[in-house]
Amino acid sequence: MKKELKQKEVLAMYDVRGIQDYIFRSNDLQEIIGASNLVEDIIITGLQQVIISNKEWDKREFLTDWENDKGTEFLENIDIKMQVLFIGGGNAYVLFRNGDLCSQMNKKMAKYVLDETYSLNLAVAVVMKTDNYKDDYEKINIEMRRIKARMSETKPAGSLPFMATDSITGFPLSVYKGRKMMKYEDGIEYLCTESWLKRKHFPKEENAEKILDNMVTGKGDNSTLALIHIDGNNMGKRLKEIMEDKEDYSQAVVTMRNISKNIKYGFRECFKVCEEYVDRVSDQIRQDRQGRLIRKIILAGDDITFICNAQAAIGAVEAFLKETCEHTLFWEDQKNTTGNENYKKYGLSACAGITYFNSHFPFSDAYKVAESCCLNAKKRAKETENREAGVKDGNMGCFFDYQMCGNIRAENLEEYRRVHYRLADRKDCMIRRPYYVNCSRLDSIGDLNERNAAYDSTILWSNILYFKTEKNIPGSQAKKLRNSYAMGMREVDRYITFLESRQRRLPEYDRYYWYDALEIADITLGKEKK
Repeated sequence: MKKELKQKEVLAMYDVRGIQDYIFRSNDLQEIIGASNLVEDIIITGLQQVIISNKEWDKREFLTDWENDKGTEFLENIDIKMQVLFIGGGNAYVLFRNGDLCSQMNKKMAKYVLDETYSLNLAVAVVMKTDNYKDDYEKINIEMRRIKARMSETKPAGSLPFMATDSITGFPLSVYKGRKMMKYEDGIEYLCTESWLKRKHFPKEENAEKILDNMVTGKGDNSTLALIHIDGNNMGKRLKEIMEDKEDYSQAVVTMRNISKNIKYGFRECFKVCEEYVDRVSDQIRQDRQGRLIRKIILAGDDITFICNAQAAIGAVEAFLKETCEHTLFWEDQKNTTGNENYKKYGLSACAGITYFNSHFPFSDAYKVAESCCLNAKKRAKETENREAGVKDGNMGCFFDYQMCGNIRAENLEEYRRVHYRLADRKDCMIRRPYYVNCSRLDSIGDLNERNAAYDSTILWSNILYFKTEKNIPGSQAKKLRNSYAMGMREVDRYITFLESRQRRLPEYDRYYWYDALEIADITLGKEKK
């Protein structure tokens, strides 16, 4: 820390780097869930543990309960040494009475993160506090970008040639039982320290081996699962717009806290609706189920990742995204002081990526594909035709994309699809996804519904239902129709003629939309029974 900051009031920003890679580095579900639990509130937990462990500090002078305190105690009471302003986007913003105290906290926090995770890195940016929050917020984010650009990703020492090594992390293996190192004996499981720390945070009441078994429809041919990654649209941009005129600390802190809590609450409520949908259709999927067919992995603000039975995946994503459209981000506007006009608002929206994978497929690779699908959905949401729509409140459309994942190369989604989904006799692609989720809040989305009519998810549902109904097209003929796309549209037209000669009823939509439905019709539940 710079010497000139030692005796000055400072604003610090904390960020734990590489969390997503850390969670999905392993292919063991027990470690993935444990890692997610471990890092969920690691910054605030770390600050609290450091404060408790230091006997020289008066705990009443260090405020970490940012969701419940006023937020202005540091500004009003000189005896308060430290206060967490808010946590948003995975970053914590903290005020310190002087830089020397901040430096002590930073050293202990870095050690805490290392002790608890073994391999994660803590990035800390510090700037001098002024009376202008807007300037301080801008300076500290610039400083954090500078630090991240120059910060090396340090890793613990690797294994030596004579050591047993973890095949995934490359870290040396040890043998743990509780917190004591055990002697090398047969019949004992060997773990690297990182894996052991993750497993410590896996719920003891759960059986990791049965989580996936209880989720699949049936082992073997029906063991397909879906991993879904959902991310909010333009949240960083919206925060910047909201805070651009907030200069006073008291006003800015209250606003940011309200926004952070609103985002957290809004997306958690959307996930509850998603869970409720899966629970409702569970009996249609598996009569003898022993547990729930959906499991949360990450639920951090607008960053959501979960696993569910493949048959419920698209319905669950639609339930989530439709509920997102019903939520609005409110914050107080100090410029207006009359009645109910004393607020501003933004409509929430998000995009989703779905990976369909067999239960033995590597989780880390499945997550990367889901993330790529989500990015592809966001790409369509940001196309010129959507940006120019008559959208109010800064809203964006909700899109989702999905990918059958039988190959780890699918991570590079654009290249994978260019090779595997190109029509043999044409230059274009045989798929039409991502799909748009129709929103009922017409007052805030302008004409997005009309602009995206060609990608509306109701088209996908309509085609899925056609191909799932036995009286329309038998399953064997639907598969032959699907396989004909790889040979080009001439072969597709030839097989359509054959089906029509057998009085088979075909979907009303153009044949270019059929492949998306044919690919997942076998593993997708029809519309929810009313």
